[in-house]
Amino acid sequence: MFGPGDGVVSVDDDKEYYYRRAEYELEMAQRTEVPEAVKAHYTLAGYYLDKVYNDEANAPAPSLP
Repeated sequence: MFGPGDGVVSVDDDKEYYYRRAEYELEMAQRTEVPEAVKAHYTLAGYYLDKVYNDEANAPAPSLP
């Protein structure tokens, strides 16, 4: 079967990645002072958290102006 180091990424690895990205986006939202950037960071964090906690979420990529 598959194991560590075989190049196969598990669903749990994906969820961990999306969770880390959500945390990063939340941190960036708190650091910036530009309202549009804050909104973009929170929007991205929401998409990433959907990927972590909602197995049926196929959140589309956000379209930025």
